Amino acid sequence: MSRERFVQLDPGTGRSPVPVNYVRNLVELIGELGIDTSRLLNRVGLSKEDVYNPEPALRFEQFRRVMVGARDMTGNPALGLKLGQQLTLTAHGLLGYAAISSADLGDALRLLERYFRTRTRLCVPRIEPVSSGVRFCLIESMPLGDIRETYLEVVVSAVVGGIRYLLGDRFQGAVLELPYPAPEHAHLYNELLGMPVEFGAEVAALRLPTRLLNEPFTLSDPASRQMAAQKCEEELQRLEADQDWASRVRARLMQAEGMLPSLEQLASNFHVTSRTLRRYLNALDVSYRSLLEEVRMTKAMGYLQANITVQQVALRLGYADPSNFARAFRKWTGHPPSHFQP
Repeated sequence: MSRERFVQLDPGTGRSPVPVNYVRNLVELIGELGIDTSRLLNRVGLSKEDVYNPEPALRFEQFRRVMVGARDMTGNPALGLKLGQQLTLTAHGLLGYAAISSADLGDALRLLERYFRTRTRLCVPRIEPVSSGVRFCLIESMPLGDIRETYLEVVVSAVVGGIRYLLGDRFQGAVLELPYPAPEHAHLYNELLGMPVEFGAEVAALRLPTRLLNEPFTLSDPASRQMAAQKCEEELQRLEADQDWASRVRARLMQAEGMLPSLEQLASNFHVTSRTLRRYLNALDVSYRSLLEEVRMTKAMGYLQANITVQQVALRLGYADPSNFARAFRKWTGHPPSHFQP
């Protein structure tokens, strides 16, 4: 089973938009690298009008084709890291302005945790307290397939660059965790990001010491922060109202740690009865069971590619017996779990 097919298995893929300005930044970057951008766009079935139009977003599959095409044509293994460095805070619209005008780093991270979905739903941030401070986690909300590493490089590079812009030399002591084995260009991570990087983690995360969270921002502006955050809240409410129930259930399952929630638990979280939630899903011709299996497969692929043992993956996905997980995995993919481990 190819990685490209893994992307196409997700029925929500086409409904997960990516802001067009991110694609525009990528096209401009590869132009600076001496690549004919018209040739790239022709190769992926897009025009300059698609990239420079006023519409706010492209479909995931369009974004994916541009990422794969750019990576293949440039041959640059650090393309994702370099693109992330180009995405200044103002490239993220009102969310970027809200972050810039925040009181301190902790305040900015809380804004990102709540409103990141107004920019893209490909991953969802979560702040996780740890003994030394916090982990700012980026939970993949759908299968990213053959652009997974490159996309995560873009996101973590942009987050690190934004924090460094706001804190300057005070940004010390952070550690980056990434959920895949060290690539051949691993040495470029420390060179371009300027911090230790640990590969093979469960999820992408930035570990931040407590002292950084209260570091004030020199550009803090309470009035601007309130205005930008209010606009972000309005956009979030609009997006959530437009999101179908299958996408909501899928996102909650992807964000869950440990045992995945039951239909009844999800219904309670959504403030509806389990019967109502089941009816909503049936209206979309999907079931909780099918979404659960889809998410289990997605999580399993990520865990296995991070070189987590089959036994550990089985336990994390709620299988008491690893052999039952192995049978289910072979049914999903046509291969044993070991086929996807490094």
